[in-house]
Amino acid sequence: MPLPKNVQDLFNDFSAVKVLATKTGDLLHVIPVGSMCAPDVNTIALASIFMRETHENLVRARETGEKVSTLVVKASPREMLFLGYQVRCKVKGFETSGPIYENISEALKGMGLKVNGVWILEPLEVYDQSPGPNVGKRIA
Repeated sequence: MPLPKNVQDLFNDFSAVKVLATKTGDLLHVIPVGSMCAPDVNTIALASIFMRETHENLVRARETGEKVSTLVVKASPREMLFLGYQVRCKVKGFETSGPIYENISEALKGMGLKVNGVWILEPLEVYDQSPGPNVGKRIA
């Protein structure tokens, strides 16, 4: 399911907050992921830098087909801007080379971070989680 352009743009906005939810057994495991981006409308990517539990959960989700969930949020009260989108995804793979890996590695290298690999997610469903009448509505 391709991401709508405005959702892709928000994932690529450095100032937006991005969150990843996976499962550890019956418990949700939720972390912030500053490196999360959408290099194209069919891909969400995130760097594995300090991940342990999340990495294990993503490996298991890839093997079992279990979905993971992302959330991207941007709020600017001064501008009356409050945006949020949830994207449920399939875990496609873990890359240690290639253009997406190289681009993310290079960007994070400037921050003194070493990327162990890049997780590739395929968007399946997109929900508007912005405050307002469309909250919770599937938009893609």
